[in-house]
Amino acid sequence: MQRTVTLFFAASNSYTFNAPYRLLSTPIIKISNATFYRRHPASRPPPGQETFPNPPLFPDLTLSLPSFASPNQHWAILSPSSTIRTAFLQILRGQLLCFPPTARSYPYLISDEIARKNPKLRFPERALEYVGFDAERKAFGGAYLSARYESRVEETDFSLAQYLTGITGLNVGEEYVKNRLPDQDVMLQVVKDLELEPYFHRPVSTLSNGQSRRARIGKALLSKPEMLLLDAPFIGLDPFVSKHISEVLHRLAEANAPRVVLSLRPQDAIPGWVTHIVYAGESGHVDALGPKREVFQYLKNQYEMVESNLEKGKKAESIRLGKHTEIDTKLVEMREVGRHLSERGDFDVAGEEEQPVSFSPVLLSRDAYEKIDKFQAHLGDPVVEMEGVRVKYGNNSVLGDWQQCVDGSVKDGLWWNVRRGQRWGIFGANGSGKTTLLSLITSDHPQTYSAPIRIFERSRLPSPGVPGISIFDIQARMGHSSPEVHALFPKDLTVRCTMESAWGDTPLTKPKLNTEATQRIDACLRWFEAELNTLHQETELPNETTQPNLEWATRCNFGELSFSAQRVLLFLRATIRNPDIVILDEAFSGMDDLVRDKCLLFLSRGESMTLHYHDTGPKPVESNLARQGQVAVPGLQNHQALLCVSHSRQEVPGCIREWICLPEPGSGPPRIGRFDGPVELSYRRWNEIWNWPGRKP
Repeated sequence: MQRTVTLFFAASNSYTFNAPYRLLSTPIIKISNATFYRRHPASRPPPGQETFPNPPLFPDLTLSLPSFASPNQHWAILSPSSTIRTAFLQILRGQLLCFPPTARSYPYLISDEIARKNPKLRFPERALEYVGFDAERKAFGGAYLSARYESRVEETDFSLAQYLTGITGLNVGEEYVKNRLPDQDVMLQVVKDLELEPYFHRPVSTLSNGQSRRARIGKALLSKPEMLLLDAPFIGLDPFVSKHISEVLHRLAEANAPRVVLSLRPQDAIPGWVTHIVYAGESGHVDALGPKREVFQYLKNQYEMVESNLEKGKKAESIRLGKHTEIDTKLVEMREVGRHLSERGDFDVAGEEEQPVSFSPVLLSRDAYEKIDKFQAHLGDPVVEMEGVRVKYGNNSVLGDWQQCVDGSVKDGLWWNVRRGQRWGIFGANGSGKTTLLSLITSDHPQTYSAPIRIFERSRLPSPGVPGISIFDIQARMGHSSPEVHALFPKDLTVRCTMESAWGDTPLTKPKLNTEATQRIDACLRWFEAELNTLHQETELPNETTQPNLEWATRCNFGELSFSAQRVLLFLRATIRNPDIVILDEAFSGMDDLVRDKCLLFLSRGESMTLHYHDTGPKPVESNLARQGQVAVPGLQNHQALLCVSHSRQEVPGCIREWICLPEPGSGPPRIGRFDGPVELSYRRWNEIWNWPGRKP
């Protein structure tokens, strides 16, 4: 394949756009020609220890965020890389090493105004509050998955009200409480704004993922920082809650109480109230920063330049052997960013209704499914049978509080079956019971014993002549990846041990490996070495035809990987055995875009296909391993069932055909439907789930 050379991206250049403002006050953060490092660039590890990458970040960055402006400035960092987005917020808060050291300062924090207001706010770590939305459920208690669903409240289980105040210990002194207790009216207003009132006195360990994210924002607000740094705040939130939280943040930002800086993925809906954007690519360079309109215009120009150059190259090479040109990584990045922004309407690019013109006609999804899929899957025996399931905590019903029409009769509770060969998408608002539903299937929920549920055609409780199915039997036949699994997963396991734990009863028990298991592990490590090998700077990464040394997998620990790479590793752990049921609960959230696309293709096709980025767009193609008959991991099989939870259209696998949308409490029964093709290739299918009449929510 001929590779297009990047001619118009200069790594050392960034475009800074400035608009006239009537008033710009003392900067709260000022950065002048600074370059940042995670470790000192001259540092060397002790003999025998590994050398990890330490590239310069945001070289020669110049940025000034005013404490007050007229009109207000509201900033966001936009990047396809989760690592880069997080690093940018870290440097705003004073983390990472700055060269030269004096290039980063906080003029407003040393002003007399701050001294009068609260001297503690002189320190950036107090004045700038960071809230990251990664695997941090441990802050909400619980040492194992089922702890979230148990009705018994232990003495150490603290309520949301206690969490918000930070007073969660036992036998706390009166003076400590007095110093930490926020104003009651302010706390109640924050709880109301974040729609957490029903959960105020509930143990935080019982909160859903979306509710716990809102609780963390609330706790940060009650510390009264000067600036709130929110890292990917809309990941894991349903579209309606995302819109509401955005409105709350807008009101706070407008009042500078506090100022708000967001980190956003290209696929996120950029709030209309954001006025300024910093765009940074995968390489860690800031390509453009300034008013949103000018940055979007820059991105549009780059996007159109990419398409124009590719079109010229395609005409020059046209028809010759009928081959397409594989494009440079930087061009892929800009094309993907431009695709997201143009689809969402952030800038206009001529094109058809479903996709930009440069991608038309789109015949296959990124995981190789046709737009109108006529394939009829062979359905096997039921693996999950629910006949009138209802989950309650006292008088509070969290699932199944409705009447459902079943075979012409109206019956109470949730009636739902999953068969082998089916690919289900599970949708619904935050708090609608999606994770509770999955916990009944995995048997992490204590009410699995009493609910009318059969897993693999057996009940948890024994009946005459039929023993109950044990939790070890169930989980040995399932693969599960979720934010809860991520939060509680041991961080000191090596990459290889993490993969091997798929064959163990728990992550820390000895796995039962055989030759096939070892071959599958090696295959996955080779396939995803670029994403998982933190030591890859030592040697050139191999291509799919080589047999690399996999020693790095025994030297890299799970906790040393980036958040995106940790998500990839847990996804592989859930799918590598081809278990009877694969459960992916927000498994792709937090992954970088191109990595996510690779995982989606691997889910359905395994090693048999690779995703190439051509001048005509992303294209799944047969791999060399498939042509040579050497595929060790084939992807989803007919005997398997897939259950996937997601709030993002881009994270819904193309194989999903059946779907269920759980209702909010008191709003009626769930809606159940079937797609005629992948969600990626049609807004209509995505809108159908959420009952949106228009094309774009």
